Amino acid sequence: MGAGDGGDSGRASRHPADRLIRALIATGRAATPEEVAAIVECLASAPFDRRPVPVPTRMRGMSYQGRVLGARDDSLAYHLVKRVLEERQWAEGTTAAQYVADLHRAVRAASRLTVYERRGGPIAATVTPTDRVLSVEQLGEEPYPLILVVYSADRGIITSGYQISGLETAGIPKEALWLK
Repeated sequence: MGAGDGGDSGRASRHPADRLIRALIATGRAATPEEVAAIVECLASAPFDRRPVPVPTRMRGMSYQGRVLGARDDSLAYHLVKRVLEERQWAEGTTAAQYVADLHRAVRAASRLTVYERRGGPIAATVTPTDRVLSVEQLGEEPYPLILVVYSADRGIITSGYQISGLETAGIPKEALWLK
């Protein structure tokens, strides 16, 4: 995984939408259509987290597209292997760049957008019907009907993206502010 496969997780959170996300969480006010569009555009162009993360023991040694997961590995590599090999949500052969592009498409096609605080940090998340984003050929053997994309407004990056069976399984807090 190199250039063009998801971006740099080092970008500082300087996008105006990041400040907007924080303000909406702090005030609880409804967002205007223009503000919703700005948040969506920010998320739809955000890089995926590339920091090293701990890899669960059960996944260490898994090999995908010539990469073997270690005890700590690139977050994008870990998420890709998890979504393709372990959870079988995306089809085998999906590259990191394709996975990130799918998440960006999911953000643009989202039916729901929410903002909330998680572990002290501001989060924005979108929920999109999977069939708006992935073709039958792109689906793994165990797909779910919705794609959840999670974005950190503190770090200006997508931290996760995966398929869910319903909103109740997404782990979104009850106090989340739904913007759309």
